[in-house]
Amino acid sequence: MATEKKRRLNHTDRRVKRTKKALRDALFELLETKNINQITVTELTTLADVNRATFYFYYTDLIDMLQQIQNEAYQLFSDIISESTSSINTIEGFTEYAESLLNFCKDHETLCRFIINNDVNNQLFQQIQFLMLNNIPNAKDKFPKNNPARYSTSFILTAITGALIDWMNEGMEIPTRELAKFFANIYINGSYKTKLLYSNYEPPKNTDND
Repeated sequence: MATEKKRRLNHTDRRVKRTKKALRDALFELLETKNINQITVTELTTLADVNRATFYFYYTDLIDMLQQIQNEAYQLFSDIISESTSSINTIEGFTEYAESLLNFCKDHETLCRFIINNDVNNQLFQQIQFLMLNNIPNAKDKFPKNNPARYSTSFILTAITGALIDWMNEGMEIPTRELAKFFANIYINGSYKTKLLYSNYEPPKNTDND
């Protein structure tokens, strides 16, 4: 009895995954030529060969579908980051960390391109950057609020994110290991030099020009 129930559940789970994948692949295809606001549910379900009622069983509308895809991408990304066990305070450690992120983008290219082109409010990127800031040394923990260097980590992560998107748009020709080393040198050396330059920083005194 228990074995039969488990078999039915596994079958149902596989069927759900196949249905959602068909809908997602159809959405990706339509978005190659249209904006999401120009796509209808009927058009999507016809291309995916899925019943409209089935679509509405899983999603409220196309925006809800987009949000769920973003949530799934974030969870995948979060799992990759949490798996990293290397010390990211070193060139070698940060290289491994960055390489895992780049490989994620390469292995899930269609999904990542979808997010890049449709995350109009940068919501997912903001979540990912916040996640990364919680997993790497943050300059805000080292410098006080009156020291400009406290923003160095956010600055570097934004630069890395921009470079990653540019790399994807250019066909990802540079091997992930090499690009990861480049990111690691920027992050580690940049953070180190910033710390040296601003460790004794004193904010300018206010002067009254009147």
